[in-house]
Amino acid sequence: MNHKEYNRPLEFDIEQVRKRNKMKDREEMKKYKQLYTDTMSDLNDYKSLYVRQRSEMENYSKYKEREIENIRKNASSDLIKELLPVLDTLDAGIAHDPKLEPVRSQLLKVLQSHGLQVLEVKGTKYDPNLEEAVGVLDQGEDGTVLEEVQKGYTLNGDVLRTSKVIVSKR
Repeated sequence: MNHKEYNRPLEFDIEQVRKRNKMKDREEMKKYKQLYTDTMSDLNDYKSLYVRQRSEMENYSKYKEREIENIRKNASSDLIKELLPVLDTLDAGIAHDPKLEPVRSQLLKVLQSHGLQVLEVKGTKYDPNLEEAVGVLDQGEDGTVLEEVQKGYTLNGDVLRTSKVIVSKR
């Protein structure tokens, strides 16, 4: 614009000031828009980080709970392992003195309350995960457990001691 368009020079100056103010306002608005965009980007980054961290903490918490449950469940395994020879001795003693059966039953009942289970393998198909073959006989169906030499046990579903067995082989 030139001065001739305006009747008074003051009008020209006022118009020039308005234009400068509009430019400043636009620049300032641009600056605030960029600040807003950056802030929202940071907010989204922090939100994603928060979600990941929370998920990791939940997973860690679940892992620790499983670990504690497993420890609690198997805390008595060493003691139970040490008591297995006592059960074996009672099993052998019952053959000579049936009066030992109530003692064996009571001990077995206490151990079962802590998760011990006797493996019943006689007459079943041989399973190397549960049984250890200590002998082979040439009678009966192939791969069948004929006799149990030593009882096997599981503790809370895990094999504590394999059964020692004699297996048929043809």
